[in-house]
Amino acid sequence: MRVRGYAPATPCWSVLTSPDPTAAAALYAGLFGWTTSAAEDGTTLLLLRDLVVAGVAAGERAAWLTYVASEDTDATARAVLDAGGTVLGQSTSSLGRAALFADPAGAVFGAWQGERFAGAQVHDEPGSICWSEVVTRDIEATAAFYGKVFGWVDQQGTFPGMIHEYHEWILNNRVVGGLSIMDANYPPATPHHWRTIFSIDDCSGFIARAADLGGRVLAGPVDAGIGQACQILDPTGGPFLAIEIIPELRDLTG
Repeated sequence: MRVRGYAPATPCWSVLTSPDPTAAAALYAGLFGWTTSAAEDGTTLLLLRDLVVAGVAAGERAAWLTYVASEDTDATARAVLDAGGTVLGQSTSSLGRAALFADPAGAVFGAWQGERFAGAQVHDEPGSICWSEVVTRDIEATAAFYGKVFGWVDQQGTFPGMIHEYHEWILNNRVVGGLSIMDANYPPATPHHWRTIFSIDDCSGFIARAADLGGRVLAGPVDAGIGQACQILDPTGGPFLAIEIIPELRDLTG
C-alpha cells in the first residue's frame, strides 16, 4: 500500500541500527528484493519498487527502531519526560528532526518530525513493514506511559483466530500498533523492547532464503493464528519477525 503521509502519533518509520550496515542491507535486499540508496543524513534507504520501506544506519548494537510521527519533537520529548521516560538524543537534517527515547521499562523508540520526508512510502504489503509493537511484561504501566505521550488507548486485540493474548494501540478509533506480552516463553533477562514485523507471502520459502543469506532462524514457521510467522536474526544481530497473513485477513490489517 502506497503511503503519502502520516497522522501525528502514528508509527511512520523504522530504522535498523547495525555495527555493519553494509552486511545488514545486503541480507534484507536479498530477502525482500529491496534496492538501496544513500540518504543525505547518512542513512541507507531500503526501497521496494523505488518506494522507501525502511532505513539502515550505523550503531553499536543491532536493533530495529520504530519512529512515531510528531508535529514537534521538542513537545514529544517533554511529554516523554513528564510520563517518566528518558530522552536519549535528538538530531536534525534537511529531511526532518529525529528524537530517540526510552520508556520507563527501557524499551527504545523514536519520534520523527518530517520536513522533506514523511516516513515509509509503502506499508502493509509483502516486502514491507506491516506492524510495530512494544513487547512488555507490564501492560498496565506500558499503556499508561504511551497513553500520556501519544494519546493511545490500549484495548484487547480483536483479530479472529489469534491464539495468544495481545493488545492494540487505538488512536481516533484506528488501530496504530500493538502490545505483545512477554510470558514464560521469554528468557527472564529479555528486556522490554519494540518489535518490527514484515509482511511476506511465503513463510517457508522466506525461512529457507534467510538461512541461505546468513540469517539465523530463531523460530518458525509457527501458527500465529492470523498466519504463519517466523523470527529471524540478521547476520549483524538484529532480530525481526515476518508473517504470512492468511488471505481472508489481509484486507483487515491495513
